[in-house]
Amino acid sequence: MRRTPAPKRATLEDVARVAGVGAMTVSRTINSHPYVSEKTAKKVRAAILQLGYRPNHAARMLTGQLSRSIGLIVPDLADPFFSVVSHAVQETARENGFLVWLAASNYDPSIEAAQVEQMTHHPVDGILLVPVDSKNKYLKSVAEGATPIVTIDRPIEVATSDSVEVENRAGARMAVEHLVRHGYKRIGCVANNMHLLTIKERIIGYEECMRKAKLPRLKTIHSTSQDGVKAALKELFRSRTWPDALFSANNASTIWTIEALRELKIEIGRKVALVGFDDVNFYSLISPPITTIRQPAPELGHTSARLLLQRIKGGFPPLRVRTVLPVTLVVRESCGCKRKE
Repeated sequence: MRRTPAPKRATLEDVARVAGVGAMTVSRTINSHPYVSEKTAKKVRAAILQLGYRPNHAARMLTGQLSRSIGLIVPDLADPFFSVVSHAVQETARENGFLVWLAASNYDPSIEAAQVEQMTHHPVDGILLVPVDSKNKYLKSVAEGATPIVTIDRPIEVATSDSVEVENRAGARMAVEHLVRHGYKRIGCVANNMHLLTIKERIIGYEECMRKAKLPRLKTIHSTSQDGVKAALKELFRSRTWPDALFSANNASTIWTIEALRELKIEIGRKVALVGFDDVNFYSLISPPITTIRQPAPELGHTSARLLLQRIKGGFPPLRVRTVLPVTLVVRESCGCKRKE
């Protein structure tokens, strides 16, 4: 049986021929050179899209033409978790003489795809990405492209790529086991962004722990807003199976749960216990302080940036690297524990 030859990758010369310009003009357009007119740049960009051309990273490295910059795309810069990760990435990049181009996708896959496309053709030497939707088909071509890419927090599910993640399932089990040890028996789960692999893993961890403890699993509250969480909790606490504890699967659901319980005048730590996944500074300042599973956000940023820089410098074999970092339980008073003197 004869193998079908792999399709020929478009070259810079191919782009120049289709655009009707010289190879130097294509190179200048890719690198945003000021001497290229907008009219010419449009023709070159159209040819790049038509041919699916990607700058050859290996060639740029061998000829010393690296931009010494990397791209970082996160869903939300206002989220404390991604803010800490971004800061750590920039620290590691700066220590290695690299600049970071930072962008936020606003949880919009189309914005994310456009940002990846712009960074790929700018070009940056590599991209760090927190995918909005790990199953989006466009990610397959990105993972298989010439520009090195490392995902943070969430691996690409439609292709194999380098990734840095945390122990999501084990962390959820750790949180729920702590509640079980306190003697709670009706433990509910609150989550949003349930399409994400990370959230799915945390819910699985919650369910595994409930089965192991032979406790009834309450219906998971899934909502995209504080009002939705409030309405669901209001209904749940009016039912005969009201919860005596809650596990919230990420920062957004934890914050919405705290605000909803306060509005409903349900006292955290007394009438209902709460443990969240993700830890931010102000959780220790509110009353009662919130018990959480802490992700190593700084290490996520440092590790992913180091991995990408090693890829850029050709420091790894072709096999993809998957790094999983441990999480820790930070015990405060929202779970029923007493303040330590």
